[in-house]
Amino acid sequence: MGLFDFFKKKPDETDNHVIHDENNFVVDMYGLICEKCKYGDAMENLNAFERVFYVTQELEAEVNNGGFSQFFYNSSGDFSNELVHVFTEIGAYKTAEICKKALSAFGRELPADRTERENILDEMDWDGINDILSQCDDAFYNYEEDLNALNRAYIMQHREFFDRYSKTVGRN
Repeated sequence: MGLFDFFKKKPDETDNHVIHDENNFVVDMYGLICEKCKYGDAMENLNAFERVFYVTQELEAEVNNGGFSQFFYNSSGDFSNELVHVFTEIGAYKTAEICKKALSAFGRELPADRTERENILDEMDWDGINDILSQCDDAFYNYEEDLNALNRAYIMQHREFFDRYSKTVGRN
């Protein structure tokens, strides 16, 4: 079964195997996109649609691992100023608002350059920032939106920009 094959059928909602396959679809696609852009070091290799997908996955991975503060400090923070846009693009409006609030904690736009960003973050008073970021972490962890489903739908809506992976991902 190819990457897009299981989207052609309408599975029963209780079919856990299909749900598992759909979740693997996003994970497998993320792995391929990571390889294509050398895990963020060669973002020029991605088209605009792949970039949107990549940045949403980076934020989700970092926040789930260590919160928004980890996202901003790590190399994934290079994409900080894209967050609201990418989550709006996939239809994750609540997540875009959470990201907007997290970004507002700094009172300024953060530089895309990691070293420059780290220097600025190291000089900031984190008392108020930590409170806001903690609220954002909690809101994010509530998962009011199904980001896997939204990313899957986004990929399917822009399938022609992802279709070249269909023979690589989702095989049984």
